[in-house]
Amino acid sequence: MRARTPEKFNPSLSCSTEEVGSNVFIRTIQVGKISFCEQVVLKPEEQIQTRSVANKKQILTESIASIEEPEDGYLFVRFTYKRELEELSDGVNVGEHLKAAYVQVDRDAIAMIRVLAEARLFDETIN
Repeated sequence: MRARTPEKFNPSLSCSTEEVGSNVFIRTIQVGKISFCEQVVLKPEEQIQTRSVANKKQILTESIASIEEPEDGYLFVRFTYKRELEELSDGVNVGEHLKAAYVQVDRDAIAMIRVLAEARLFDETIN
């Protein structure tokens, strides 16, 4: 759900998608005046992979969200990110700012998923 409609988890985003194949689509996310385009690959009940579309002028990114079950009855989600950022000489550590933002967005998403799971709303559409 978060892969196809991230704006449901973050209202400052707007998103459009274009189907490429079974469980593969291109997602364009708009944040204010900035937009970025990613290919998303879904592996149902296992993993979501995103990779920036190379022919666009944007930073190169890759992320993986994996569902893990270390033992029966315990599910974990592991988030992995790769970003290729230019070094800036103005003293601002953009990588650390992005990391903090991703961690907060992931925490918010997991909190929303827990609410949906407890309310048994996964099979319903969220408006």
